[in-house]
Amino acid sequence: MTLSDDVAARRWRVLASAMVSFFAVGITFFAIPPLIPTLRVTFALSNLSIGLLMGAIAVPAIALSIPIGAALDRWPPRAAGLAGLTAMLVGAAVFAAAPGFAWLVAGRLLFGAGGLLMNLLLARLISVAFAGRELALAMGLFTGVYNASMIALFSFHPWLEAHLGWRGELSTLAVLVLVAIPLHALAVPRGRPAGQGRPRQEAVRVLPPPLVALGVSWMLYWVGFSALLTFAPEWAGGGPSGLLVTSVITWIAMIGTPLAGAAIDRVGRPHLWGAVSVGLMAATLGSMATGAVPTIVAMAVLGTVAAAVPPAFYSLPARLVPAERVGFAFGLITALSNLGAVIGPALAGAVRDATPAWAPVWGTLAGVALAGAVGAAFARPKATPPVRS
Repeated sequence: MTLSDDVAARRWRVLASAMVSFFAVGITFFAIPPLIPTLRVTFALSNLSIGLLMGAIAVPAIALSIPIGAALDRWPPRAAGLAGLTAMLVGAAVFAAAPGFAWLVAGRLLFGAGGLLMNLLLARLISVAFAGRELALAMGLFTGVYNASMIALFSFHPWLEAHLGWRGELSTLAVLVLVAIPLHALAVPRGRPAGQGRPRQEAVRVLPPPLVALGVSWMLYWVGFSALLTFAPEWAGGGPSGLLVTSVITWIAMIGTPLAGAAIDRVGRPHLWGAVSVGLMAATLGSMATGAVPTIVAMAVLGTVAAAVPPAFYSLPARLVPAERVGFAFGLITALSNLGAVIGPALAGAVRDATPAWAPVWGTLAGVALAGAVGAAFARPKATPPVRS
């Protein structure tokens, strides 16, 4: 039995382990927004510095996503996952104990490197495990965990900070990585992916234009989404109430991603699902800029967007490239999406520092999202595999 066959045979176990690992990635990614008031006072940070700190976790992916993605087409997945989780654990510990801003950034960078490896590895494993069957549904369940991590953090943050302090809260988050390590070791089989001996030039062939379009659209989506999650709690009133209102996005997305994935599997045309959803994001941000939409309505619509976009986009790489290049394809789109996650909060923070009004912030992000919607429309596979009932 090949590694791919072994992974497919235990696909639901692999998916469950992947969801736990991805939850650990997400809950630390979202640690910054609830801590903005504390970090601002403790380290005398500007909005730009906070934006850079939020985006620092994504910096390793800009340079490393493509080579790591290509390497994961050859690396043994169990060992790679254990290495990624170990880097996450060390990074989380450094962040929790940081004596200054530079150490905070270092912790985010190290955690980001480990989280990057896990993101690419898990996406590739799920693509292999569910190839040709229930792929968008599996990706919906997988990506929905990211939303669940934000909900959990935003909901329990006031209690955790009050009883443990902000450093104790961050240390608690690191424990989740410890839980993920043995689960990954038990779920993922040993062995190397098929095609490990292919020549290196496979990874540098001319990129399919639809894959490039997908990567650019995914990047622009993350420019808007990461900035939104960083500053929307303050826009929504600040404090626990602002976090609660913003969490509407992730509540809807958490529930909606599996449903959207199942619908995409049945209907097909995931690139159109992505284009329409990112276009709706642009319209909503534009309405927020003009004050034409109530806060709770805007969060609900953006939650619907966040439910449809990830399963649509994550189900596309396996449709756009041969099976032996799926890791490379995920590396490319992840590099671009993390570039967006770095640019977004910094861009919004700089605009926010320049003017006290929110309209320029949301207006700028609306324009970015509109360009992302156009890009998604061109991420069309040459042929869509038949859907299995």
